[in-house]
Amino acid sequence: MKQSNKIKLILAGTGHFSSQIFESLILNKNFEVIALISQPNKAYDRNNNLIKTEVAKLAEKYHIKLFQPAKIKEIYDDLSKLDFDFFMTAAFGQFIPNSILNLAKKASINVHGSLLEKYRGAAPIQHALLNNEKETGISLIYMIDKMDAGDIINVAKIKIEENDTALEIFDKLAKLAIDNLPTWLINIYNNNIFPRKQDESLATLAPKIQNEEAQLFLTDSCDKALAKIKAFNDQPGAFILINGKRLKIFRATKSKISTPLTLNFANGKLYLIEYQFEGKKKVKHEI
Repeated sequence: MKQSNKIKLILAGTGHFSSQIFESLILNKNFEVIALISQPNKAYDRNNNLIKTEVAKLAEKYHIKLFQPAKIKEIYDDLSKLDFDFFMTAAFGQFIPNSILNLAKKASINVHGSLLEKYRGAAPIQHALLNNEKETGISLIYMIDKMDAGDIINVAKIKIEENDTALEIFDKLAKLAIDNLPTWLINIYNNNIFPRKQDESLATLAPKIQNEEAQLFLTDSCDKALAKIKAFNDQPGAFILINGKRLKIFRATKSKISTPLTLNFANGKLYLIEYQFEGKKKVKHEI
């Protein structure tokens, strides 16, 4: 599947999930990444220095043109001067207007972390875990002016294992994208695809997670509490208030293990594996 001319890409994403996928394409001889687009740097370290996003670090590492607009429409003129076949997003975090989508010579596409039509929106991985789904995956779709509603080009699936948290799922889906995207992109480039329209009646939403949604209560069922712990492991972290102090819980199990900390929920006990009391260091027990 070698190309006589490299397929030219502009890639838009922000965090670790995006950067893993994008680095694989940067290193693939079939592609030339013309530019990277990231959200602006917003986080600060302990010394009050701005922390670069993972995609911004990637641009620096490989000396690739980087854009970090507050709103992507601000760079329309810059992008219109570039020659590229595909505009592709992966967990970018901004709405893309049609004026930008129409610039790609071949297609504007999105790598979405769910099995569409399920879980359109900003937090598909978290919602799959909250709902105790048994499988998830990635969907490669055409981008249109409605969120995650474009025709589905390809899908790849994985099982959700019993101990998977959002962290594991993000990494598994990134690997799934790395394994499949080169072939998928070449097939689109060569018009060797059979996209299908989404069934709007099957669409479900996965909106951005609000911090208060991560709170646990002892009146919750074990399954509900455990699903929240798995879903919010990456961020913002599931938490419960104990004597007015916040206890963050990153991993837990219903299976009896040797741990000094357990919590009694409405219908059973959770054994804490990884947790952090407010103002203290994170504790992790081997199991």
